[in-house]
Amino acid sequence: MAALSFAIAKLKTLMKPRLFTIAVIFILFLNISFGQDAAAIKYIKENAVPIDTNINELSDLMPLKSIFEGRRIIGMGEATHGTHEFQIEKFRMMKFLVTEMDYRLFGIEANFTECRQVNDYVLYGTGDVKQVVAGMIDWAWKTSEVVQMVEWMRNYNISKSDDHKVKFYGFDMQFDALPEKRITEKLKKFDSRYFDAHFNMLDSLHIYDMHKNIFTVYSKEKRDSVKALLDQLAKYAAAHENELLKLFTADEVEYNKRDIRLLQQCLDENDEMTGTTKSMLTARDKYMAENIEWILDHEGKNSKMLLWAHNGHISKHDFRMGWYLEKKYEDEYYAIGFDFNKGAFKAYDLKNGGIKTDFTVQNAIKGTSGQVFSDLNIPVFFIDIEKAVKTGSRAKNFFTEKISQRAIPAAFSTDQESSLYFADALFHEYDGLIFVDATTATHLAK
Repeated sequence: MAALSFAIAKLKTLMKPRLFTIAVIFILFLNISFGQDAAAIKYIKENAVPIDTNINELSDLMPLKSIFEGRRIIGMGEATHGTHEFQIEKFRMMKFLVTEMDYRLFGIEANFTECRQVNDYVLYGTGDVKQVVAGMIDWAWKTSEVVQMVEWMRNYNISKSDDHKVKFYGFDMQFDALPEKRITEKLKKFDSRYFDAHFNMLDSLHIYDMHKNIFTVYSKEKRDSVKALLDQLAKYAAAHENELLKLFTADEVEYNKRDIRLLQQCLDENDEMTGTTKSMLTARDKYMAENIEWILDHEGKNSKMLLWAHNGHISKHDFRMGWYLEKKYEDEYYAIGFDFNKGAFKAYDLKNGGIKTDFTVQNAIKGTSGQVFSDLNIPVFFIDIEKAVKTGSRAKNFFTEKISQRAIPAAFSTDQESSLYFADALFHEYDGLIFVDATTATHLAK
């Protein structure tokens, strides 16, 4: 403060009165801003919870227990789909929530129907772990890290009673082939003649073209006919539910209805991706939230769930999956974003035809969240943003004002690096955040 007073006094002798007044206001503004930033950084450093990366050690997560009390859904994001540390921390969090807080549901940003095969392995040991994980389709989940987590879930369940076993769910709806196959199997077994007469078109919808890896572009007439078919299918399954229950278990009947609903959702996403809006955010995020709500209702009022998805989905930003969940569950939903400074990650290579490649990015741009958190010199840490804001802490303004942060999608090119930042208040996006200073790439399962 003495140095500031000296500088102001010196300026007074050198400048005209009006210019002097402007200069003093500017200096004071800079000093106040610097003081606020320094206070915020000090608060974050004092309240950051250092996090381990050892999957066999969970004691470092114990301080988070009080934060998660009363939460029904913990959403965990990722700033890239291919970061080893992000996947390991989510594995560790799943173990912590299961063993310390009685969570029994795990959900991932993968197709609902395909993930039932993973759930069968987790519950009953059905199939081969690598094959059921590969069956989730997306390359991002076909990793040694995910395989290791699924194996842990299976081993945990072996000695548990049914009501204490962990279940594995997908909540996405991007692919239609397997839901169509499962619906066909059940309804043909129920009444093959009626199915062939009224629903044979189900075998050839191809809402998502798996060979081209894109949504099929429908004409309006084709789209309308597919929509009419799916609506008719839903009414048929509902009307014959009692008869279906004589042939299948209650879960199988419920899953059949859900598979039909997934096809309706997939068609809507197709419409947005190939129609006039050309945006999948509205439909996909809305329907992922709908599917999560269905899972929780299906599993009962005391069910609690950990979610695994990209930051952009677990986010509380308008019309994202997390936004819908927060509207429905309010404070029972807690969103944890991931951020990083530098390092490697796996992604589709946009320049070389979609080859999965290990990319490396350098230090985060100055003034971004990655750079600010890196300067704390804590390799991996968790910070409770919600507490910092709601208690009116010194870091409240830092978390409620816009700051640029990294957001790297599934596909990447090195010439995109500087453009893959977006500006928003961290509290507008997340309730808590895990920061990793230096990252490495995930390992594809062999």
